[in-house]
Amino acid sequence: MKTVKTTEVLKKIKNRLPWNKVLIHGEESYLTEQFIKKVSAIREIEKFYADEELESFLNFTGTSLFGSSPIPVLIGVERLNELLRKKTDKERFTNFLKTLDSFVLVSYEELPYKKLKTEIFTAIGKLVDVIIHSENYPLERIYTLIAKKFHSAGKDVSKETIKLIVEMVGTNLRELRNETDKLLLYPGELTPEVVKLLLFSSGKANVFELVFPLVEGRKKEYLNQLESLLQKGADPLSLIALLQTQLRQLISMATGDKVRLPPETIKKFRVLLKEKGLKELLLLLKKLHEKEFAVKRGITSGEDALKSLILE
Repeated sequence: MKTVKTTEVLKKIKNRLPWNKVLIHGEESYLTEQFIKKVSAIREIEKFYADEELESFLNFTGTSLFGSSPIPVLIGVERLNELLRKKTDKERFTNFLKTLDSFVLVSYEELPYKKLKTEIFTAIGKLVDVIIHSENYPLERIYTLIAKKFHSAGKDVSKETIKLIVEMVGTNLRELRNETDKLLLYPGELTPEVVKLLLFSSGKANVFELVFPLVEGRKKEYLNQLESLLQKGADPLSLIALLQTQLRQLISMATGDKVRLPPETIKKFRVLLKEKGLKELLLLLKKLHEKEFAVKRGITSGEDALKSLILE
């Protein structure tokens, strides 16, 4: 089966899709997301998540309010071996794929050779037109991308600083995008010393429930929970970092992106999203970044910064 790199495919896709039936996988989830966005810009798509909506995917009819049939996109296919244990289940899945004119099967993880040789993926390999691989970018390419991002925002950052950012954050493009977005909010020069200060992580506290009263504006409950966490020794910067992570997860869900969270957490987040829109979440995330910088620059204390999130 033909295998191509996602970076090459993204260059090829213009106004039409080169293939109708696709399996895409790899560690670099950001590239996979870009591929799905490209596809959705050309054709309407309908997303299904294998761990929650496999049955809905298998009942997909292809109907659309706009006349044309959307492309079904099944996300999380790395779990198919667990979800399709019986031979009849595997046959039902592959027989359904045979009825489709087009589909995209997605794994945000690397599918190792051993898994690709299992019964279900061998069958999939015979049905798809191509396997697309989202492999990690080379380091030099990552350095160039970061430099361009800062330059386009009016910030000239040294190569030494860029290398330090990658060393501290890692090579995952999604994480690099999140952290560089945060660094762009810093008003001063991004020297290696400043980057070390802004990206320094001092450990994590368990503050999952704190995000709910914050987002919903329940002042008394938020302040009580915050006080309790601080008394137990929670580090204010860790609280801010975790709240930022949770806001990003909420924003990802609001924009239709997949997040790796327990089912119960996803249910709670969906309730929040019914009450708060994307714009409000983005503004709160920006506020969290600003508070983080204020603490790290010594303008305010961590406790005061956390309290001001809901008091201002």
